[in-house]
Amino acid sequence: MDPDAPMLDDDFLALCGERNRRFVEELRADEAKKLEAEALAEHRKKHPRIGVLAIQGNYAAHAAALVEAGAEPHEIRKAEELAHIDGLVLPGGESTTILKFLEKRDLFDALQEFCGTKPVFGTCAGAILLAREVRNPAQRSLGLLDAVVERNAYGRQIDSSIVTAPSSLGPEPLEMVFIRAPRILSVGPHVEILASRDGFPTLVRQGSILAATFHPELSGDRRVHKYFVELVSAST
Repeated sequence: MDPDAPMLDDDFLALCGERNRRFVEELRADEAKKLEAEALAEHRKKHPRIGVLAIQGNYAAHAAALVEAGAEPHEIRKAEELAHIDGLVLPGGESTTILKFLEKRDLFDALQEFCGTKPVFGTCAGAILLAREVRNPAQRSLGLLDAVVERNAYGRQIDSSIVTAPSSLGPEPLEMVFIRAPRILSVGPHVEILASRDGFPTLVRQGSILAATFHPELSGDRRVHKYFVELVSAST
């Protein structure tokens, strides 16, 4: 309908006959649906739906961080729930336990397909799950991130630490919380290193895949989550 055309009020439509009145009403309804869809699409682009794999780890803290970063978080426990989100966070936890759950629920293949086409962010155990190769010991992974990752590389729970270091996310040092953290031993040529610790990558990106060996959800610094939200928004 032409927005510059004169408004057809109900009295005028009543004179045009029932058939013409219904035709104009259908045009109005279609136009309203179109405008609503455009508004929803614009809202979703600014506030994407990002799932958080809610199996283990502090997925509630990730959800809170995503809200602060401008996203709309959704807890994911079933394969069919992946169809309703624009991106996904794989939180920390115990990677072998997460694997057993994924295999038991027939989620592994669905997750591999989703993470191969949509943005995904793996932290700690989530980074292990994304890696091409896992060591100490070797275990199954999604194999999507061109990186070799060593499990429990910084010691046990009592060896947890907080480190601040430069990153590509701005001039201020990035706070990184390490808890039984893995170490990225090497990355492929298409993996961008965004932050490091002792010469080893701690935050990397490969296309729409983001991985951190630390726990950004436990820090007050929301730059990592904002970076991922922007990555998801750009892909919607």
